[in-house]
Amino acid sequence: MSTVRVEPALHKKLRALSAAEHRPISQVIEDAIDRYEKDKFWAELYEGYARLRADPVAWREFQDEAALWDSVSGDGLEDEEPYFTQEEARNEVAAASEPR
Repeated sequence: MSTVRVEPALHKKLRALSAAEHRPISQVIEDAIDRYEKDKFWAELYEGYARLRADPVAWREFQDEAALWDSVSGDGLEDEEPYFTQEEARNEVAAASEPR
């Protein structure tokens, strides 16, 4: 186990969260870091797509390649129910298109 020095105000917040959630401070910190890493990943992904969309030629090439891969994905599941409903798929696409 290691010790990490933090400012008193931050330590007070960590103690309060720990007490409210009946969990050790280390778990509170671990969850916060996990969330930060996920948020950072998605932010970088959205920024990458935004840069790609800013270049019409590159965006068209990306869409063409994605369409090509979609056309050859013969996975044998053509008769299966879709994973997402059409509305859910639209919502996913809309969420991915929103700037963060």
